[in-house]
Amino acid sequence: MPLRRWTRGARLAYAMRNPLGGFARVPAAPAVALRDLWSGNAAGGEQLVRNQTLFEGTQRPLIEGEWDNPQWPEAYRRWLQGFTWLQDLRELGAESARIKARTLVAQWMEQTPAERPISDPSITGARLAAWLGCYEFFAASADDSFRQQLMASLIMEARSIMALMPEEAKGWRALTALKGLLAVAVSLPDYPEFLTRYLRLIDSTISQQILPDGGHITRCPEDLLQCVRELAEMLYILQVARVPLPTSVLDAANRSAPALRAMRHGDGGLALFNGSCEQNPQFIEHVLSRASRTRVVAAGLPESGFARLNNGRALLIADAASAAPAGYDGSAHAGMLSFEFSSGRQRLIVNCGSSIQRGWAEALRYPAAHSVLELADLTPMRFDANGGISQKPQVTRQTSVQDGVHCLSMTHDGYKPQGGGLYSRKIYLDKDGTVLQGIEKLEDVSIPVPLCIRFHLHPDVSIEQEEDGYLLHTPEETWFFWSDAHIEIEESVYLGQGKCEATRQFVLTPAQPDQNDEDVHSSPESEPEEDTEFATPPDMPEEQMPVVPEVGSGLLADPSTPKAHGLENTLLPPPPVPQAPSKPPIRWSLSLKNA
Repeated sequence: MPLRRWTRGARLAYAMRNPLGGFARVPAAPAVALRDLWSGNAAGGEQLVRNQTLFEGTQRPLIEGEWDNPQWPEAYRRWLQGFTWLQDLRELGAESARIKARTLVAQWMEQTPAERPISDPSITGARLAAWLGCYEFFAASADDSFRQQLMASLIMEARSIMALMPEEAKGWRALTALKGLLAVAVSLPDYPEFLTRYLRLIDSTISQQILPDGGHITRCPEDLLQCVRELAEMLYILQVARVPLPTSVLDAANRSAPALRAMRHGDGGLALFNGSCEQNPQFIEHVLSRASRTRVVAAGLPESGFARLNNGRALLIADAASAAPAGYDGSAHAGMLSFEFSSGRQRLIVNCGSSIQRGWAEALRYPAAHSVLELADLTPMRFDANGGISQKPQVTRQTSVQDGVHCLSMTHDGYKPQGGGLYSRKIYLDKDGTVLQGIEKLEDVSIPVPLCIRFHLHPDVSIEQEEDGYLLHTPEETWFFWSDAHIEIEESVYLGQGKCEATRQFVLTPAQPDQNDEDVHSSPESEPEEDTEFATPPDMPEEQMPVVPEVGSGLLADPSTPKAHGLENTLLPPPPVPQAPSKPPIRWSLSLKNA
């Protein structure tokens, strides 16, 4: 590897030799007619015709011959150089759009090979796939000179991918690079080295990032979507070219598609964990239909570290693992034990999401942007200068089901080195999906530190105060939120749909003890008992509340025993016995009032 890094420049220069000036045969047209699988945005195409670009809601001027600018955001630069916007011009369909596409491709090819920004093979791969996928739209009717230059550029830039891979791209972007190489390989069969190199790299590229349960190594649902999309395009290219399907590609698609379905809420969008946004539900469904013919939803994601509770119309998805391994943790959030909850097509409790803007992107990585416990001035993760994680907490999880009631028990020790203790969260979902309950505890605390538990609400949810709690109104249902803690309503933000929307959040803090109350929890000097029964809200009939069993009763298996009442104990080694007084647990519930 060090030798390859040392010879990188020489390999690139050799790869970018123009085949038109030598003895190599340059075909007049692709041997296989590929078609871009995804629809574009006609409005974006119209902007391009008018020499404007529209990306992530921001309009910028399109300057002739300018393909890179240090002032541009990284995401915009990748989009512009990747030529995926050819879909938008094709969607517009007018002759002016065809001419514009041809003009912009010609401007790119006017750059000398040494001037072209080809240092990132994933961008190059996206560009080659876009050129070939939209070839019939902008190039088939062009003159011979344009088509010869285009075919020569395909050869040179595919060689650059071979020269830079596998060191220069990782994660799902490595699949993008190999997709472009594959597209050129089947379009130019006279150059068999392209297909040979693709087949040599694809197995290891997949095994490095697709986990056994089908999830992605970054633990970001949006990265998983992009991964499934690249696999779907590869399968299409291989099938059109009648090339035998590599087992690794087909197997990865069959594993990752069910995992992606498991990370969707009832509205079809993605859950917001570790840097993901909702994304377009129709696009997600299109990707899934191209990747796999089955509609299987993964029952569990143990390697990915997500817990999924689903009864009736209710769905809860929880982050039940630590950050991704080093090198893949650039998008990791400090949202361990956070969860999102939806009913039908309506999200109720959410995380705040992510952003490509630097300030927002950094702020949204902290616990305050998640529906989880937060300790003032402490952080359960430490982010290094490169955006990775330098301090990763240990996370445990246990799930069980008894009589239809789901139980999820999780802990993390991210605050413990700073004296904040061990955080544990237990969540119960009843068999009908109409009652969600939780117990939040902080154990082995060695320093006095204020705590709060945040529940961010989706912007579509409105709040109405009741005597003993709050009604949450959605377009379809009304839910009742209750807690034995003090509840404050604060402003929040939601960036799940690519824009910043104002919303609200519940902030739970421990209730102040009543001096006249003789309950054991009224004395801060006493250690609270392990009371696993919920206090029933006064206006809620007790028979509607599912019984929260004690440890060892079967629903919440005793972690000290390998099995409890026949249930497999999946809990990792239990945390140490607290040496300092624990804070009293905070209990909350969310129950359906009417639909």
